[in-house]
Amino acid sequence: MAAIPIASRPRAARSGRVIYAVLALLFGLYLGINSMVGLRGAGIAAWKPLVWELSSVVVIFALIPFIVRFERHFRLDGRPRWRIVSAHMGAALVFSALHVTGILLLRKLVYAVVGQRYGFDSLAIQAFYELQRDLITYVVILVVIFANREFQVRRTSDLRAAELAAELDQARLKHLTAQIEPHFLFNTLNAISNRMHEDVEAADRMIASLGALMRAAYDSDQQLLVPLERELDWLRGYAAMMTERFRGQLSFDLTVAPGLDAVEVPRLLLQPLVENALRHGLPSGRGNLTVDVSRRGATLHYTVSDDGEGIKDTVIKPGTGLSNVERRLELLFPGAHTFTLAARQPKGTVVTLSFPVAH
Repeated sequence: MAAIPIASRPRAARSGRVIYAVLALLFGLYLGINSMVGLRGAGIAAWKPLVWELSSVVVIFALIPFIVRFERHFRLDGRPRWRIVSAHMGAALVFSALHVTGILLLRKLVYAVVGQRYGFDSLAIQAFYELQRDLITYVVILVVIFANREFQVRRTSDLRAAELAAELDQARLKHLTAQIEPHFLFNTLNAISNRMHEDVEAADRMIASLGALMRAAYDSDQQLLVPLERELDWLRGYAAMMTERFRGQLSFDLTVAPGLDAVEVPRLLLQPLVENALRHGLPSGRGNLTVDVSRRGATLHYTVSDDGEGIKDTVIKPGTGLSNVERRLELLFPGAHTFTLAARQPKGTVVTLSFPVAH
C-alpha cells in the first residue's frame, strides 16, 4: 500500500476540518428551519430558532473531537468496567456544562449584535433541560465512535486477510509452476540420454536447446504471467527437442491467431500439455501433435490434440501434469476458466482450456 506523502497530510487535515465545519452548519440550519416551522405563528422572530439550534449544534460539534480523544484513553471496551463507566459519567456532566456555557455565550453574543438581550428564566432550569438532552447526545456520540472504530478494525482485518490470501495463492502458484521445471528437466535429460546412443550430434543439439530453454525459464522464474510470445518460444524450443529425438516420426504443428503476441498468459501452461500428449498419447513418438491458440472476445483458447493411442479415462487424476495445470487455472481464474480432456475422432486425445485475458 502506497504511503501518503507527508506534504499532502496537512492539506488533507485542513480539508477534513472544513468539511466537518460545513456539515455542522448544515445540520444546525436543518434543525433551525424545522424549529422555525414548528414555532410559526407563535410570535417569535424567524431568526431566533435558527440561532438557538445553530449555537447548540456548533458547540456539540466543537466538543466531539475532545470526546473522541477522551474515549481513546477510556475505551468503551476497556477494563475495569467500573472505571470506564465512572469516567464517562463524569465526562458527560462536563460535556453538558460546557455545552450549556457555550450556547449561552453564543446566543448572548448574537442577540447583542442585533441589539437585543438573550434571557432565560433560571440557569438551573436551563441546565437541567439541556442535561437530559446532553446525556443522550453523549451516549450517541460514544456509540458512533465505538461503531466506527470496530468498522475500521474489521475493515483492516478483512483487507489484511485478503492480502494474506492473495500472498498464499501467489506462493501456491509459484510452487506449482516450479514443479513443472524439474519434471520437464528429468524427462528431457532422459530423452537426451536415449538419443545419445543413437545420434551423438542430435543429442548435442538437444543439450544446446535445453540450455537455452532453462536460461529463458530462469530469466522469468518470478513471473506468473508472461507475454504469449515468450510462452510460444519456450514451446517451440521444447517441440524442436522432441522432434529431434523422434526424427522422421513426430510432426508438430503450431497455429496461432495473429495479434496475440503481447497477451499476458500463465507461464509454462502449454508445455505440460504437450509433454502429457507425448508421454501418454504418443509414447513411441510416432504421430502428429497439433497446438492451436485462438481468441474469442476476452477469452484465450488453447487446444492440444494428438492422433495417438487415445485415452480410456477422461478424469484428470491428482499428481499428474494436467492436475497441476488445472490447479493453477483455479487459482488464477476462479470460476472463469474451462479445462477438458476428451477423446478425439477417429483416434487420439484432445485437451482444451480457456481463460480470460486483459487485452
